[in-house]
Amino acid sequence: MLSNLRPQLVLAAVASLAFFVNLGGTHLWDVDEAIFSQAAKEMYQRGDAVTPYFNGQVFPDKPGMMYWAMMLGFEMFGINELAARFFSAVFGVGSVLVTYRIGRLMFSPSAAFWAGLILATSLNFTLIARAATPDSYLTFFSSLAMLAFVAGTAKSRPMSGAANERNVPWAGQTRFEPSWLSWCGVYAVMGLGVLTKGPIGVVLPTASIGLFLLVVRAKEATAVREPGVRGALLAAGNWLARVLNPIHVLKTIWSMRPLTAVAMVLVVAGPWYTMVGLATEGEWLVGFFGVHNLGRFSHAMDDHSGPIFYYLIAIAVGFFPWSVWASPTFLQVRRHFAERHPWRPGYVLVLSWMAVWVGFFSIASTKLPSYIIPAYPAIALLTGAFVASWIREPAALPRLLYGLAWSVVLLVGAGLLVGLPIAAHYLLDRQWYLGLMGLIPLIAGVAGWVASSRGQTAIACGTMAAAGLAMWVVTFGFLAPIVDEYQDGPAFAATIAASGPADRAAVCCFHHFRPSYVYYTDTVVEKLASPQEVGEFFASQTAAAFVITNEGQFEKLRGVLPADVAVLERRRQVGQDEDVLLLGRPAVQAAKPGAADSMR
Repeated sequence: MLSNLRPQLVLAAVASLAFFVNLGGTHLWDVDEAIFSQAAKEMYQRGDAVTPYFNGQVFPDKPGMMYWAMMLGFEMFGINELAARFFSAVFGVGSVLVTYRIGRLMFSPSAAFWAGLILATSLNFTLIARAATPDSYLTFFSSLAMLAFVAGTAKSRPMSGAANERNVPWAGQTRFEPSWLSWCGVYAVMGLGVLTKGPIGVVLPTASIGLFLLVVRAKEATAVREPGVRGALLAAGNWLARVLNPIHVLKTIWSMRPLTAVAMVLVVAGPWYTMVGLATEGEWLVGFFGVHNLGRFSHAMDDHSGPIFYYLIAIAVGFFPWSVWASPTFLQVRRHFAERHPWRPGYVLVLSWMAVWVGFFSIASTKLPSYIIPAYPAIALLTGAFVASWIREPAALPRLLYGLAWSVVLLVGAGLLVGLPIAAHYLLDRQWYLGLMGLIPLIAGVAGWVASSRGQTAIACGTMAAAGLAMWVVTFGFLAPIVDEYQDGPAFAATIAASGPADRAAVCCFHHFRPSYVYYTDTVVEKLASPQEVGEFFASQTAAAFVITNEGQFEKLRGVLPADVAVLERRRQVGQDEDVLLLGRPAVQAAKPGAADSMR
């Protein structure tokens, strides 16, 4: 028992360090963090746990789970950034521990430990675990559903305390038939995923399990394979025909108890969907299922599009530094399949898991790196199995492969050392010292290469983990606040607050809107469509009135603004090519000397 608890405590400590350090140290980043946090804040302030609103309007973007967690955070810590992000980090730690448990059942204790460590120190997962978005919650529930399935089928061998790398519960199994109660648990957890992000919370985890069962239950080939390319193509075609045989597919679907799936999801998620539909007379349901599910799949929304291979690039970057081991990982999987290794069922499950999530969103029109985060535990399990094998057999990995991997790490370090000071010169306030972060992968690359060449693979992989942890703690904990200083929403809100009571200030936007304006001004921000509306807005306001716009749109307002309206503040976001302006009356200037610029 103690030997099982110790690695979990280590993983929890590493993940907590990566996810919680200075978690509330930056303002909310536009767009997703600000819009979701504001929706949760409006629910919290109204005392309404059913209907999400944003900027005073029904907000059919995401279901209730994330908002309820944020509302609990507000109750614990007050309405602030830490509260909005807190449970994303909690569920991030949970996903790391769930990944470890899956690895122990499918592979080995060492592979499980490395899988958890890899997940906790990968770039994009750390980013998501620190963000006020639903992806960390969905990843946890999706992974937990997979664990429920794995645990429900792990019956052939108990795990021994000797940590025999080949003595795993899944070894020797071919049927993988959970009991009815096990299926109930699997689908109940998926129901929580449906409460987090909608239908994909049940569709994609179910499809992952279904693909796995189709593959492992398919009949073995009886014919002798022909040599050469033609033989390989024929073998692949015959295998695909066996896997997708209609009778085999129907039997597999029925064995997964679809009626139980529908019943459990309705029991868990149905009540809230019913309540929000009744409370909004169907408006929320139409917007959520019609626009934010079917709409996002069928056409690109918010300019988030990309080629079919988009997610291959996203994983190469987002899974860094561990993505450098992609080639030797898949070479090991190929070799283990040929050897009929006991880990084969585990490989089939994680490959099915990856294929469903990455494949589904690759054909979807709207693409974002965060969409495939629920596949990261599967990628970590695959990589963890490779690392554990390499540590056990250092000579199994050729010098060329580990040399290429460490070369990539060194190149990333050199790129950061040179590129970050250049970026800081043009985008920030010349903070050249940001480039020093490149020393982390440079030092790790050299140390890891030396350790690998000496056969000290555990030290080499530990160096990789330490580098990943150090890079993301430094990046998100200490460098992000530097960039945060350039956000305009909090700065404009401070200027507006200085004008007097917030409930007396009227704030509008003219062709330039960010969700953070609503969150930080704590008021409804109206969108004005024409210069005439801007002029009428200022003419009708006797109390403090403000309009946020950008330099390009400001040129259209020169002839319609009242004479007493001035540019109170200007800000330029990182990466933007023009300033954003806060317009208001000079009376505000007196409340904050030196804040106003003359109109130009």
